[in-house]
Amino acid sequence: MLYDANKWLAGRPWLDLDNPAIDAYVAKVSEQLDFDLRESLKNWHENGVVLFKDVVNRSLIDALENDIEHLRRNFLDFDLNVEVRGVQKHIRDLTAEELDFSGLKFNSIHTISRVAAELSLTRHVAVFLRHVFGGPACAMQSLTFYKGSQQPVHIDYPYVRCQDPVAHLAASWIPLEDIDPASGPLAYYPGSHRVDKSGFFDWGNGSVLFEPDSVRQPDELSVYLAAQMREKAIEPIVYCPKKGDVLVWHGNLSHEGTRITDDMLTRKSYVTHYTSLQAYPPHHLKPGAPKSGYISDAHGGYVFEYSWQHDLKQLPSRV
Repeated sequence: MLYDANKWLAGRPWLDLDNPAIDAYVAKVSEQLDFDLRESLKNWHENGVVLFKDVVNRSLIDALENDIEHLRRNFLDFDLNVEVRGVQKHIRDLTAEELDFSGLKFNSIHTISRVAAELSLTRHVAVFLRHVFGGPACAMQSLTFYKGSQQPVHIDYPYVRCQDPVAHLAASWIPLEDIDPASGPLAYYPGSHRVDKSGFFDWGNGSVLFEPDSVRQPDELSVYLAAQMREKAIEPIVYCPKKGDVLVWHGNLSHEGTRITDDMLTRKSYVTHYTSLQAYPPHHLKPGAPKSGYISDAHGGYVFEYSWQHDLKQLPSRV
């Protein structure tokens, strides 16, 4: 079924609508928060990003780093998909050389690392997204980077689109170390999530999603977005966070991996894509979810087990 711009627009969360009643919403919130909800919601509406500084559990970060190093040493022992320079592979099919390629992504490491799942539900992120979505935030997938991606400018929703509505999409980016400017940091374009700035890229026949039969390719999306950013005079912000920080961004926010200028540097980072509980794909859930069938539930959010996976060998995940 064709998913066009009108369908995407019809499924937007409340905060994406014109003139959302943020002050009235916050006035009804009774829970005690240790961040400014009003300011965060306004930043999200206006800029499509929220930055929380020094809020991520460092013990969990260290434990995930240990899991990643264990996985790199013992990659033949685990069931995990990876992406190497745009090509999907099973981790057991990697060469030792490919393990050091820039742009290598471990896909959904949270399925074999308990601490990764817990990081996905970092309290500030899970609580904030609950207010964005109007219900529990659910991790759909995760990406783990060892080095900078150098990925051209892109948006997430054309590729992360098994949720319904598709517009129920956000992401978090947690650095696992202090990020050096020479490592190929993330850059993002503030305000580019607004459809009057981004427009809609037509993958063919009016579809706004990248499908196997799409007539256009991801590099064409990057060219389109770069042109949109120039036309709207939106300059990128290069994000060089400290360990303990987390950036949360909108599913329609333009972002990219900048050029690596020192190949010896790592850019260890952990990305999670989220949707709302109501939009989470039901065929991904195990029977009994959300009361069961989850890896982690914390701060009103969920990381579910995938319905097709059973008894995966787990990484050490010792905190």
